[in-house]
Amino acid sequence: MWKKSKLVFLSSALAFAITSNATNYVAFATEGEESKVTVPTVPTVPQETAPQVTVPQVTEPQVIVPEAPKPENGTPLNQNYVKIIFENRVLFHEQLPTKTMIQVMNASEEVLESEVLSGDMKLELDNPKISKGKMLSYWSIERKGDKLLIMPVLVTEKELSVKFLSEEGGLLLQHNAQTKEIVKSVNKGTNLKDILPEVNPKENHKFTGWFKAVTTEDNKKTKEKVDIDDVKITDSKTEYYALFYPDFNNNNIDDRTEEITVKFVTNSEEKFKDIKTHVGKQIKLPKLKKKDSVFMGWYTDEEYKDKFTGDILTKSLTLYAKWEKAEKVIEDTQGKPITDQDISDQIEQALKERPQDYNSNVNQTPNSNENTSKIPNSNDSKKPNNNTDSNPSVAPNTNNSGFTIVEPSEPSQPAYEGNTGAFKETKYVFANSNIGEDFMVKFFEKDGRFLFSLTLPYGKTIKLYDENENLKEEYAVRQDTSITMDTKEYVNDVSRLAGFDTREVRINSIQITEVFPKIKVESEYSKRLAREEALAMEEIRKADKMKSIYLILSISLAAVVVGIGAYLFIKRRRLAKEM
Repeated sequence: MWKKSKLVFLSSALAFAITSNATNYVAFATEGEESKVTVPTVPTVPQETAPQVTVPQVTEPQVIVPEAPKPENGTPLNQNYVKIIFENRVLFHEQLPTKTMIQVMNASEEVLESEVLSGDMKLELDNPKISKGKMLSYWSIERKGDKLLIMPVLVTEKELSVKFLSEEGGLLLQHNAQTKEIVKSVNKGTNLKDILPEVNPKENHKFTGWFKAVTTEDNKKTKEKVDIDDVKITDSKTEYYALFYPDFNNNNIDDRTEEITVKFVTNSEEKFKDIKTHVGKQIKLPKLKKKDSVFMGWYTDEEYKDKFTGDILTKSLTLYAKWEKAEKVIEDTQGKPITDQDISDQIEQALKERPQDYNSNVNQTPNSNENTSKIPNSNDSKKPNNNTDSNPSVAPNTNNSGFTIVEPSEPSQPAYEGNTGAFKETKYVFANSNIGEDFMVKFFEKDGRFLFSLTLPYGKTIKLYDENENLKEEYAVRQDTSITMDTKEYVNDVSRLAGFDTREVRINSIQITEVFPKIKVESEYSKRLAREEALAMEEIRKADKMKSIYLILSISLAAVVVGIGAYLFIKRRRLAKEM
């Protein structure tokens, strides 16, 4: 008896020790991690762009139709696209502020999933649980403050069901929730006009009316407008579509039928024919080239005040090409951020095409009376050094080894009294052909997006600082260079990056270009978003911690049960043998 009690006691003590140590370890590990638990994210999908034909470097302008515009270089970094899909149909595809809280709930408004938006998201909804006598009417997708709430709406199932859908250009409204598809359950004979959902046209669109799909005599499917006053619901087969038309110039005319003309003044040898298109479309223009000039872009006026940025067209217009001399642009942009990638590429090409002897004079040997060789600074790089002309005692020549030899001629007076011969000295100065050259330094986001570029002279030091004036990186210009930056490391959580700027600093004899972010402090609304994101991550961390504890407790309890079971089994077998 004592042996049995002893074994049971030892097994219990061992299980308790394992459980206690495991629990303490989990608690210690999770508390030590602070907020390092990664929030599970929905796999991202590449941004969808409007279909368009690729335009060669110099071709005729082409017309493109905008569909769901996507963020490009100039788009704020705190916006991301969210696509919500149910049964292979897109219910929602909009751009939302980063850090928006996205919550999926059940019909009882209990949160099933919660995630903070940190990048483009594709979310596929599962079929909700539906009790007997109910049916799914639609998914309520509603923005409330800093949250996007997604919830299934169930209705009592009746005799017939009627499906309503919206085409591109608008959404359906039901109890202030917007969606692209609503199913209603009605009794036979219900008037269509009594159950129609409200519609909400998107910006620059207008509602056309309700249509239904029909098949023509030649078996072609089309949509026919419905007179909603005379229609009664008699079956569950007919689907009704809300149609919209674009009206970007707000004249109540369908833009797809309103023709306009775009003319071009290239101010170069290249000529383009006028193109005819429609309101609401965009044109993608080719990039022009002209020797020794930089193409600065297209403008809508001859004074070059209003730059054309490829916006959606609302009227006929004439576009004027603006040009600047390459050397003037290089001089004007020296050390200043160039945010237009095309202009940056043109300047880089212009630097490469400079005549080989453009900077030859900057490598002239300094005055021999100086004890050390001098590297020209950025202000000297464009000025020929004529010290050899003003000081005939200097007679530079360059040997084949790449060194410049400076040999002063015989002085008029002996260097030391009693000397009978002239004292001669040879100084060697390394002739670096890059000194005085300008190079292009390009900066890219880690996702490959162009940020800006700088034109700087050889040897210039570049220092990158964050919003808090902390030094992040340091470089020296030695050649054309591309630098990748993680812009999130340069701004605080409550700030929004508005670009980068530069300043010139002189430390002793060294001229430094400092690069720092321009920021826009977010509102209290955005600060609240950040706080709620932190709270959400903390809740997830606590939930993970409890799951780990419960798992270890379950394993320990199972070990105890198995141990006791094994003991009893062995004991029974032993008793059986003794009998």
